[in-house]
Amino acid sequence: MDRFQLWIEIALSALLLVTIFYSLYLGRALSVLRRDRGQLDALIASLQSSSAQAQSGIDHLRQTTELVGRALGKTVESGKSLKRDLAMLCDRSETLAQQLESLLPAGRAATAGVKASQRVEERPEETPFRSALRLKPDEVRTMKPGGSKSAAERELLRALRQKQG
Repeated sequence: MDRFQLWIEIALSALLLVTIFYSLYLGRALSVLRRDRGQLDALIASLQSSSAQAQSGIDHLRQTTELVGRALGKTVESGKSLKRDLAMLCDRSETLAQQLESLLPAGRAATAGVKASQRVEERPEETPFRSALRLKPDEVRTMKPGGSKSAAERELLRALRQKQG
């Protein structure tokens, strides 16, 4: 039985050595997991802070979008109002142009008898309107409406002032 005990002790010793090496291997693996767990915890904390910043950015973007949307809505409404005003002015100007076209042949017939050397003087009420057409935008803005201007001239000047700001 001595030999049998010796083989059992040698087998147990071999198994003990295998167990020791395996426990060392598992210890190293656990230490790597513990070390990686710290990194994983740090990564999770970083992810949480990034998500909080993203949520804050989304809220800020939403508020900015609402403000810009309101401003854009006001601009659109202003544009619609200006469009209606311009359409009305165009209609009036077309009416006036048609009236002037109907008067044009009569005016030509009346001036046909005038000598070519004589200069036709402008009427005083026409001068401010014609000069307003040659003015720069800043000059139109500062111009005061005169009492001798027609209603169409005053409306045109008012529209030009509004358009210039």
